[in-house]
Amino acid sequence: MTQRSVARRMPAVDRGTGEMVQLELLGTDSFQQEGAQDRPVLPVARYDWQPHPGRHVNVAKTLMRKVWHKDSGYRQNDRDIFGFYVAHSPERAEPLRMTFKEIAQTLGIRPDTVARSVGRLHAGGLLLEAEKVGRMKFYRINPRAAFDGSASEQARAVQDARYPVVPAPKAVPGSRKKEVS
Repeated sequence: MTQRSVARRMPAVDRGTGEMVQLELLGTDSFQQEGAQDRPVLPVARYDWQPHPGRHVNVAKTLMRKVWHKDSGYRQNDRDIFGFYVAHSPERAEPLRMTFKEIAQTLGIRPDTVARSVGRLHAGGLLLEAEKVGRMKFYRINPRAAFDGSASEQARAVQDARYPVVPAPKAVPGSRKKEVS
């Protein structure tokens, strides 16, 4: 008769904090839950990878592959601006409160280039308008494309978010200013 090992299913992620649980494959007696000697408690490991610790973002890989494809309709500047939003946006569904001028200075490009790219990303649903202060609009990342927060927060955030579009929508006729000759 063969001996079967009994494996206990333990959660790999603490759903409350989003922290990964360190999995112990060989078993150990050093981590025990109070009052239950047969159920080990494993230490929580943060997403603090060295040398660049910090928060991590869930990104829709299939969508991103489409956006980064040469036939996506999105330009290199659009992809750079979207990457900037992913890297600099606050947690959850908060907007990035930076002006196009500030973004342009950080990236070393012109503010009107940022404005055009944000317009394309917004038309395609990758960026959503989050708030307006006077004439200034602030955008947030569509949580269907990328999200910085727990899975349950993301599930709530996508309820009112539209689906991003690839290829990028064409410019509306007549939206560009005519050049003076």
